[in-house]
Amino acid sequence: MLKCIVSFLLVLCSVFNLYAQENTIVLKNKIELEAEYFTTDPIGNVYLVKHDNYILKLNAQGDSLGVYNDVRKGKITQIDASNPLRVLVFYGQYGQITILDNMLSAKNQLDLKRIGLFNVPCIANSADANIWIFDPAGNLLKIDEQLNIRFTTPIRNVLDYNINPNLMLESNRELYMCDTAEGVLKFDRFGFYVTRYNFFPKELQVINNNLVYRKDSALTSYNVRALTDSKIILPKHENIVQVRFNRNQLYVLRKKSLSIYAVTQQ
Repeated sequence: MLKCIVSFLLVLCSVFNLYAQENTIVLKNKIELEAEYFTTDPIGNVYLVKHDNYILKLNAQGDSLGVYNDVRKGKITQIDASNPLRVLVFYGQYGQITILDNMLSAKNQLDLKRIGLFNVPCIANSADANIWIFDPAGNLLKIDEQLNIRFTTPIRNVLDYNINPNLMLESNRELYMCDTAEGVLKFDRFGFYVTRYNFFPKELQVINNNLVYRKDSALTSYNVRALTDSKIILPKHENIVQVRFNRNQLYVLRKKSLSIYAVTQQ
């Protein structure tokens, strides 16, 4: 009995310490600019979509590394920079994907309409050099850069509800799909459904075993193995457009600025 009590107290103390940890947030840089959307890559670079539809790339210190602009394809709806050497730019209105290198030079152009895919809401980069595509007809596909379909998984035959994802991303060979009505859905490397999480974010990051998303005034990190969450209270959260966390830095986009904060845990 004594051993059981001691074990319980140790677990209780570890949980208490998890939630007792506080984060110190220090502003490192504030860049005055206006942007509609941004993302980051694993090495801390920032990709901002400006209002005139061009991409501005900055390093982790906020220094400019390059620009890309192609107004012929319509509005940029998504950038996947999970591989900084192979950045995907998606123009959803016209079903066009542009593949950029690390210098923001165009390497390839893909037209999804050529393989009968229309009104695609989102795409995702894959570690096997292919691209995930969600087909509104209810299929999850993976294609290569020559528009060959590598495989198709009929999601509609597995789920008893319709999904309309606004975001997909791959992490550790697993695919995560965000649907603001149905939650976060997880699929394996072959596109087979695994599980669903009852979070409903518009934006999501997967860092190690943590699902990171913004909710109200905090950035929440949910550990899928420990089934615990932790939060970073966001500074001046009232006018925040978008937030991302990367390499102990917090990137906060507001209407007229991008702020970069250093985050340390006490």
